[in-house]
Amino acid sequence: MDQHQESRSFAQFDRLIQTGDVAYVTDAGAPGLSDPGAGLVAHARSKGVSIEVLPGPSSLTAFISGCGVLFSSFYFGGFLPKKTNDIQRSFEAVMNQKTVGIWFESPKRLLATLSLLSQQDPTVPVVLAKELTKPYAAFFSGTVETVLALVSTEIIKGEWLIMVDARQIVTQTPNRYVDIAHALKSADLTARQVKQLAPLFDCKKNELYDYFQQL
Repeated sequence: MDQHQESRSFAQFDRLIQTGDVAYVTDAGAPGLSDPGAGLVAHARSKGVSIEVLPGPSSLTAFISGCGVLFSSFYFGGFLPKKTNDIQRSFEAVMNQKTVGIWFESPKRLLATLSLLSQQDPTVPVVLAKELTKPYAAFFSGTVETVLALVSTEIIKGEWLIMVDARQIVTQTPNRYVDIAHALKSADLTARQVKQLAPLFDCKKNELYDYFQQL
């Protein structure tokens, strides 16, 4: 069911609730967690219907229980965005805040997404899991560089979760980026050249580019 089908189901719900209780059951994870369901709950409450939630299969809670990482708070971003720049910004936000980030990712984009993260910081700790609450569930943990190598030999199917543990990330000092950006600006380089040179200075491409653009 997608969001449009969900809204069309409201009329059917209104008819059914007149004669008894209604249960919303799904085999695709927890309703309302990056899946339809929240709209139906809101609609039911607007009609004065009492809502009772029964615990069921949720890949997010299963992932947190099985990842082997101790943390008390985290950022959950749902499915990662499709555009490369937006994915990079999602990872950068978690790294800048030095927190734990968790996302869903499509099997079609998984390796490309891990490669992007590895370009930003190949040593950042990650945990991956596939098809949780299902027979072929599996976990992979280590640095993103190590996990990328492991997952590359796997059959990339089903729903995946990615955890990035950026709590121990050592961020570059802004002054260093500013000094390098000034030097590159004085050399009259293009933005493309700045990004190409960033690895030589042990800098993140997008961060160095941002400082360069601000000059």
